[in-house]
Amino acid sequence: MDETKECELSDADDDADDDADDDDDIDAKEEPSSNTEDQTRTFWQEFEWTPGQKSTVENLLAKNLVKSSIHSNISARGNFLVEKLDKEAHLNWDRFYTSHQTKFFKDRHYLNKAFPDEFGVVYGERDVQSADDEHNVGAASDDCVDDQIASMDATAVPPFTIVEIGCGVGNTVLPLLELDPIITVSDHINPDRESKDDQKYTSSSKRLISVWGLDFSKVAVDLLQQDKRYIQAAQQDQRAMSAVWDIVNSPPREIHPDLESCSDISLLLFCLSAVSPNKMAQAATHVAATLRSGGTLILRDYGRFDEAQLKLGSSLGKRLAENFYVKHDSTRVYYFDLDDLERLFGPSGAGLICIEKKYIQRVYKNRSDNTERRRVWVQARFRKPL
Repeated sequence: MDETKECELSDADDDADDDADDDDDIDAKEEPSSNTEDQTRTFWQEFEWTPGQKSTVENLLAKNLVKSSIHSNISARGNFLVEKLDKEAHLNWDRFYTSHQTKFFKDRHYLNKAFPDEFGVVYGERDVQSADDEHNVGAASDDCVDDQIASMDATAVPPFTIVEIGCGVGNTVLPLLELDPIITVSDHINPDRESKDDQKYTSSSKRLISVWGLDFSKVAVDLLQQDKRYIQAAQQDQRAMSAVWDIVNSPPREIHPDLESCSDISLLLFCLSAVSPNKMAQAATHVAATLRSGGTLILRDYGRFDEAQLKLGSSLGKRLAENFYVKHDSTRVYYFDLDDLERLFGPSGAGLICIEKKYIQRVYKNRSDNTERRRVWVQARFRKPL
């Protein structure tokens, strides 16, 4: 019997539900539900911890420190299992995607709403300086768009590059590839140019969207590469790329020479939490290296005292280290606070400038059975200095 099975719990379905619902929980609705049809179902409201509530959850985790520790419950084999889970992390994610294929997570279509400063232009929602430069989403036929892509001089204007680290099977990458591939970028000067007078690099430049999808799991990347949307963008338009990447052990240049310092936007969505805490600093440095000067890193992940952490922290033998746990499927998860993000990506870490960091805290109430769940996520944006 696999020794990792000794630390599995009976709440496997709860773990899976918490993972699958994360993006829907955050961005499915802009406001708490007031729809009559939802009154007997789940609705959410923003919340802030009161001192008493925060003390209660802290005490709950503290009370269960011994019970939850893998070292306390599996004795001498604790260190062995921690090392085994780390060594076989890629295999566990391969098993996850082999089991769930493309059906576990839903496509993300919210980036323009959640991050309008970065993705407004990508979704065609920003005004440009000249009406002659407007290029609206869906304004041209597919044939016309293909002709425009073919006629663009890639050496004249660099592509607008989006890199997703931890792309899975493409739930972010593929919706991005469905958008108009040519955008008009306003209020942007390429910081790598010595002369800002070069009109090819002014705020009215038309640029081709180029998307990288990178993941730890070869199975996930293989599934992404089989999608027809990816195939067309990669083979016909040559604006989609993907690769397997272990962000702990390899800098981006070792994956592909064009990957280093290439991105206008790098995405790290529910990815870094799967990395061992003692290896996160190296991972953060490698992630930041994908950004071009002035590029933005967008991060979302699990937050401290999330409902799922309280479940794992009260369960037998699930805690690998402080705020770091193993789930029912042998994948691992860390729960961040905002100081963690600043330490990893700020000036004393990966050398980026923080432009936003916050908690997203929502309580979900089910009117039919009077239950509630408190979900906590962290969100941050960091910029690479010019």
